[in-house]
Amino acid sequence: MQDKRTLPSPSKVEDLLDEEMIQENDIEEVIDLNDPIFESSSSSDNENENPQTDALMQEDNVDNAIRVFRGHKSHHIVFCCSLSKNGDLMATGGEDDKGYLWNTNTGESIFNTDGSHDDSVIFAEFNYNDKYLATADMCGKIKLWRISDKTCVWETVLMNDINWIKWHPFSDILITGTETGEVYMLKTRKDDCKIFAQGTGIKTEAGVILPDGKRAAIGYENGMIHVIDLKSNTLISTTPPDQTGLHGHSSTIIALDCYMDNNLLISVSMESQTILSTAHNGKVICILQDLNKHGDNKDHVEVVAFCKDPTFPAAASATVTSETCGKIYIWDISKQIPFQNLRHEINQEGGVSKLVWTKTSIFFTAGLDCKLRCFDARAGHYLRVFSGHRGALYDICISSDEKKAVTVSDDGTARIFDISSIC
Repeated sequence: MQDKRTLPSPSKVEDLLDEEMIQENDIEEVIDLNDPIFESSSSSDNENENPQTDALMQEDNVDNAIRVFRGHKSHHIVFCCSLSKNGDLMATGGEDDKGYLWNTNTGESIFNTDGSHDDSVIFAEFNYNDKYLATADMCGKIKLWRISDKTCVWETVLMNDINWIKWHPFSDILITGTETGEVYMLKTRKDDCKIFAQGTGIKTEAGVILPDGKRAAIGYENGMIHVIDLKSNTLISTTPPDQTGLHGHSSTIIALDCYMDNNLLISVSMESQTILSTAHNGKVICILQDLNKHGDNKDHVEVVAFCKDPTFPAAASATVTSETCGKIYIWDISKQIPFQNLRHEINQEGGVSKLVWTKTSIFFTAGLDCKLRCFDARAGHYLRVFSGHRGALYDICISSDEKKAVTVSDDGTARIFDISSIC
């Protein structure tokens, strides 16, 4: 990657957090092409047709999207998407170095960041009250846009490539992890920046802000997890790496999530090991899954997430075996039964690049085979598939009212699907 960064790194501020933080042409006639009046007078024309091939072609031509957004350059990957709380606005970021803000009801492009970023935009998300949109590119430039007047009101350039970035759930604060291991906390409205004192110099590939907003869990290249208090900038707990893989991760942590209890963590390493641990003391509760234990498994766990329904204590992990094959595992995490209880194992006709739960036991997956799928985790079966994209899906976002699902793809488009009949 060409280094295009020119601005200095933000200054360190000793006292960052204050008390306020911890707070679709009307159709006149429908023509049925299956009507007998359209049949050929001779059946000989159809003798060489392959019904199976025809069925596949028809499936490939199906587009279930209620709206398609084509602002990004064609043949450029659209990496990320997000929705405002009311679902009226959508943001996307892509390989064309642009972020977009869209009106989901009209399909209108409200504005884009043309010329503002120097590399692929990998983050485009609304803040907690939808007043601002943050965009960030791979080489470290982060910009804050005020939605009311489409103005950039704050920006910074980190001196290192960004690996991940998160908005705080109820404050104008961004947490981001970099290629060289620094974890930054950026208080955008006050133009303050803090580098966590517990920087290890080890690359961080994953991070999550706990639901209470007070702490963050950071996963590192060596398999270690740190839990840090955001206000005091102190280290709360460490889950150490374990090269044997018997009591912890032995390789790069690539996905992390925290349960609604603000304590139970689930993490996945590059060697497809899934582990449950606790935030308050760093204890490893159990190794849920170790797909590469015998060294002959071609499955790679890429995503993991806890269910958000308090009546259904469960977590899901999902794999990428190839573009045409993936698996989803539903884990029971109830304290009343022993951990490591596999509730369901589900096959998917495409590797899973992302998994998102609704507020119930229903979840959606983004597939490398261009499909958006919906599953019922309680029953352990597939509910519906949504077609339309012509390339692998990279991100999904579900609206707060659970009526819309947005997906982005390497076909250069974003699509909105109506999911109101399911959720």
